[in-house]
Amino acid sequence: MKTAIYARQSVNKKDSISIETQIDICKREIKDNGPIEIYQDKGYSGKNTSRPAFQSLLNDVKQNKINNIIVYRLDRISRSVLDFANIIDILKEHNVGFVSANEKFDTTTPVGKAMLYIVMVFAQLERETIAERVKDNYYARGTEGVWLGGPAPYGFNNTKISIGNKNVATIVPNEKIELIKWIFEQYQQDDTSLGIIARQLVAQHPGEMWNNIKLSRILHNPAYVRADVDVYNYFKSKGCIIKSDISQFDGIHGLNIYGKRDRTLNKYNNIENHHVTVSLHEGIISSRDWLQCQYKLENNIQIKNTGTGKHTWLTGLLKCGYCGRAVTPKKTTKTTMKLYCSGKPLGLCDEVTNSHYLTDVENLVSEKIKKYIDKMQECEINTIENANETEINILKIELVKVETEIDCIVNNLTLANEVMMKYANEKIIELDKKRNEILGKLSKLSVAKPHKLDVPDICDWDSGSKEFKKEVANILIDRVLIYNDQITVKWKYWYTSILFPKYPHPTV
Repeated sequence: MKTAIYARQSVNKKDSISIETQIDICKREIKDNGPIEIYQDKGYSGKNTSRPAFQSLLNDVKQNKINNIIVYRLDRISRSVLDFANIIDILKEHNVGFVSANEKFDTTTPVGKAMLYIVMVFAQLERETIAERVKDNYYARGTEGVWLGGPAPYGFNNTKISIGNKNVATIVPNEKIELIKWIFEQYQQDDTSLGIIARQLVAQHPGEMWNNIKLSRILHNPAYVRADVDVYNYFKSKGCIIKSDISQFDGIHGLNIYGKRDRTLNKYNNIENHHVTVSLHEGIISSRDWLQCQYKLENNIQIKNTGTGKHTWLTGLLKCGYCGRAVTPKKTTKTTMKLYCSGKPLGLCDEVTNSHYLTDVENLVSEKIKKYIDKMQECEINTIENANETEINILKIELVKVETEIDCIVNNLTLANEVMMKYANEKIIELDKKRNEILGKLSKLSVAKPHKLDVPDICDWDSGSKEFKKEVANILIDRVLIYNDQITVKWKYWYTSILFPKYPHPTV
């Protein structure tokens, strides 16, 4: 039987006790001349017990090779109360004493054992308090709009600016920012995708890595957007915690987003409960363009590699209405083809979805396309290109504030008595009047310049080639949903609410 000395040091710091010093201090606590075994872990944290030398020590304890353990401090063993309690139980089971040289605790005595547990509880409490304080400070810095550290987004450089008497971190555009603008501009096009853009960038900028993942991160990043009320509402709808007042969404500055990342998901896939703040730096992408890209990313509106469309010009657009997987044509006779869900053979779709002939679906979609374009040619849309965008954003801010106040009053009506109910009704009428006034002002600003929609010319549709029909279909249609008893066409052209909020979908 022998005495074990255990020493641990996470990293070499000027104010940290070296392993050698820890061992020397522990040796002073040895009361007999028996054999000594030294166990040491260098470069390991005390957050858990997954350390080679410590595990070796525990193994020797379980084999009854050790009768006493000496450490310099309690936290050399573990910073976790639970881990430490489990270790003490193991030592107790094998009649092994424990001595801390610094705290002067000896578990061979009842008082020493009790005091040991108390100290460990407070040690962990202190650690958790420090961690919480660091997190709170981190979030507080975020609300000030400063850059919270880490590499700057592509197209930006880290820098420091002086605000008051403090130097704070922010980001500034570099020579690559024009490439970012090009990426956002390209991705909005109906005939492009992440893969197409990546291949173009690789060809144009040899030596630099470009792929779908990198592009997706760039397009999702709110640092690039000139954040206005529309962006505020977007993140609000995502369940984000907006830490900046809505008045700060001025259509000029970019955003910071921060919060605990779910490692099982892409960073921007689930941003619920993430903090969003208006940053000190200015954005470079308009809210309309940035939001357009978000909707396209969310709906996966990317032109897939659908091949040449050997059997149909609807290749890539046909989807099962039940499971969302691709629907493909298969020959039933030499001259006829039926549509089948690709998920059914895999056991991923329980519906029949084989009740439609390909020619019937093509004819139906053709008629819908012709009617859809006829409707679009009759329509005019209103743009606000010549309107005062700053004034519009200010009005939108006022509108959100008014609607928030109305919602707050309505939500509290259940707690109101008769007198308060009367007051609440009067206040709601007043706020609703103000709301209508704001909407009227916005409406006047939104009728700046009417013009006809630019729609494809399909006068030769019936005699057009398969390639021509495929091109038109990919411009207009997001997907064609196949159900057992119906066909539904989801349109893609000029209907994003962020672009034309007042433009109704043509009914066909």
